[in-house]
Amino acid sequence: MPVGFSAIPDWFSQDNQGAGVAVADLNGNNKLDLVVFMVDNPPGQNRGLYRVGHDLDEQGNITGEWGPWLDIPDWFSWENQGAGIAITDLNANGKPDLIVFTIDNPRGQNRGIYRVGHDLDEQGNITGEWGPWLDIPDWFSWENQGAGIAITDLNANGKPDLIVFTIDNPPGQNRGIYRVGHDLDEQGNITGEWGPWLDIPDWFSWENQGAGIAITDLNANGKPDLIVFTIDNPPGQNQALYRFAFDVGPTGVPAQGENGWSTWLGVPNWFSWENEGAATAVAEIGGAPQLLVVMVDAPPGQNAGFSTVLPLRDDPAVRGSWQVLPFNSQVLAIHAALLHTGQVVFFSGSGNSQVRAASPDWGSMAKGVWTSVIWDPAAPPGGNFFHPETRFGPDGKPFDFFCGGDTLLADGSLLSAGGNLAYPGDGHGNLGRADCLALDPVTRQWQPRARMAHGRWYPTLLTLDDGKVLAVSGLNETDGTLNRTIELYDPVVDSWRQLPLPGEDQLTGMPLYAHLFLTTGGRVFFSGGRMDDESPQGPCLLDLGTQPMGVTPVPGLQDPASRNQSASVLLPPAQEQKVMLIAGGPEDVSNATGSTAIADLSVPNPQYRPAAQINLPRMHLNAVLLPDRTVFVSGGALKRESHTVPRLQSEIYDPATDTWRIGATATIPRLYHSVALLLPDGRVVTACGNPPPYGAQVHWEDSPNEELRLEVYSPPYLFAGPRPVITEAAEEWAYGQEVTVSTPQAGQILWASLIRGGSTTHAFDNSQRLVDLPITRQGNGQIDLAVTKDPDIAPPGWYMLFLTDDNKVPSTAHWIHL
Repeated sequence: MPVGFSAIPDWFSQDNQGAGVAVADLNGNNKLDLVVFMVDNPPGQNRGLYRVGHDLDEQGNITGEWGPWLDIPDWFSWENQGAGIAITDLNANGKPDLIVFTIDNPRGQNRGIYRVGHDLDEQGNITGEWGPWLDIPDWFSWENQGAGIAITDLNANGKPDLIVFTIDNPPGQNRGIYRVGHDLDEQGNITGEWGPWLDIPDWFSWENQGAGIAITDLNANGKPDLIVFTIDNPPGQNQALYRFAFDVGPTGVPAQGENGWSTWLGVPNWFSWENEGAATAVAEIGGAPQLLVVMVDAPPGQNAGFSTVLPLRDDPAVRGSWQVLPFNSQVLAIHAALLHTGQVVFFSGSGNSQVRAASPDWGSMAKGVWTSVIWDPAAPPGGNFFHPETRFGPDGKPFDFFCGGDTLLADGSLLSAGGNLAYPGDGHGNLGRADCLALDPVTRQWQPRARMAHGRWYPTLLTLDDGKVLAVSGLNETDGTLNRTIELYDPVVDSWRQLPLPGEDQLTGMPLYAHLFLTTGGRVFFSGGRMDDESPQGPCLLDLGTQPMGVTPVPGLQDPASRNQSASVLLPPAQEQKVMLIAGGPEDVSNATGSTAIADLSVPNPQYRPAAQINLPRMHLNAVLLPDRTVFVSGGALKRESHTVPRLQSEIYDPATDTWRIGATATIPRLYHSVALLLPDGRVVTACGNPPPYGAQVHWEDSPNEELRLEVYSPPYLFAGPRPVITEAAEEWAYGQEVTVSTPQAGQILWASLIRGGSTTHAFDNSQRLVDLPITRQGNGQIDLAVTKDPDIAPPGWYMLFLTDDNKVPSTAHWIHL
């Protein structure tokens, strides 16, 4: 059974041309019943049928019995292109009436028609009369790809209004449109006026395979909110999406016009590659509004009907919560890192804006056109930002961090190497710079470090077990082609050297922003994750201890060509040596993949094995390790940045159970160039987003393509009761040492963990890792911990110490230096 879906039993159609769903308490037992409708498309004339499933529980499961399929009489269509149902009491006799809607698809122009069946009994039988088929006036489509209806009193005159929704399928891109007919009488006639057809903004599908519409008061302000639902049918797997129109008026228009529409949200775990109908309804289940979705799966062979239930409000104790901060990031946060002072540095240089890079104001401290800023999450607004002095390169221009590589050094400094030397021109793409800077967390200023041998734009930096830094990939400084060299930086003597490489038959060259991890034995693992690169190099382990370095392929990765702008993490705890590759997309505009894979690097011949699919396929995503040993995923989009469908719903992965669950829904889309970091208080900050056509202004706060708002996620553990407290812990730790930490919760601690501060850009953060600290004794206000002996497990540097109690609630962090 697909995750999260329930099968509708006895689905018999081989082909369908529409579906519908409604809820009502038909048997009067104070439990909602589900009414499911379908259009059967056999050889010959079609049939419209429905049935009742009794007694929905709080999870949306049918706990009673299913009634038989019942025919809608006088069905005359031989072809249909959408359908829907609604239930209300039109004749005010205390018995529900069934409204059935469909699109007739004869030769020539289509028709939208509906009729009313009066007085449903508890089995769904019509005990009154069926009214005639009634036309929706001004139907103009010749082809449709889904439809639905909803009933409500939009003009608050005590008479129900009919909302009709359909997807018009002309040559070219589709349109989602709806209109309102006012004041239904007992027979379903519109006695008021019909409003105009209204377009649903930002409709992106060229092909759809189902639609639905529903009404609720989502924000509980006494004003109706509209929910529209559709199934997008691109090449490949389908995706189902829905969005809200808030506070709609009598004509169905949101109070804020197009600004009153939410971003599209995804239906988790959609599995169909082809659908032949879908529908939605809203019901109060468990004291909160839930969206019921019914869909027809159309694989080769017989069809099947499925239902699922989606909570429409986030419960913080289950999903966490988001908060948009009352100030912005001050620079476009293409790069971000957490310093051991607890402060966060955002930096971007020119921030992907050629206009800014060419301006004499770029880098001006006086004019506030900064290249980097430092934010203190613990300081009050007004005193929470510091501005490091602008550093200039050998060309006299500000050092352009844009698309360089970053990593945290053992002393806590942040190394930034490479970046943008020049934007495309004279037949070349972006050129990479060879310059390097390091940010001192104490002085909060950038200082020059030794230059690399060659430029790197889109490189990866990796801190090794001895504190040295590996630099791979990137575009060079001469013609913008791939820099195949691999360099090693020694921060003690401030120098770089090149490592001897094997032949291209073994190592074709690390792709741009290659996802690299330090693993046991000093080996470096390339996960297969990358950024805008079609390199044929597959996942592999690099042995830096041989001359030249050894290369061992790691086979088994599915969808290797769909790992562009994916995420990779070393799953917690680091001792288990398992790397997970999450989602990503192809180089073209096809949809992202939802597949994930895990490579267990602790075994002699590691290979990838499939893991649980993420709920919502996405690329540009950010993955953050949480102190409760789960992985938090946020942001991203269904497609590349030029064809974006943002993902606002977050997700949480539990490695212990290999399961994903939906987290809270963010407000701000986080697309290309977005970042996310774990904060010492256990929250996650998200920033940036840079969709096309990118920046076009020097005073870029006004640019709609440069997202400066900050949004912070509070995981569910922050709503789960009191947190353990670290009252005392030494700052300096050594490998193999046993340390004592003071906490009033000693005796109730499940885990002790070290989490390395993050350093992230372009959907990847290889600085973060969670290291287990085995508990040897606890009680009497103290807990004794064993520190790993292996710097391959925990490279030297600064870490956040977290204690997590038996309820999986973590403390705030205490910084230690290993």
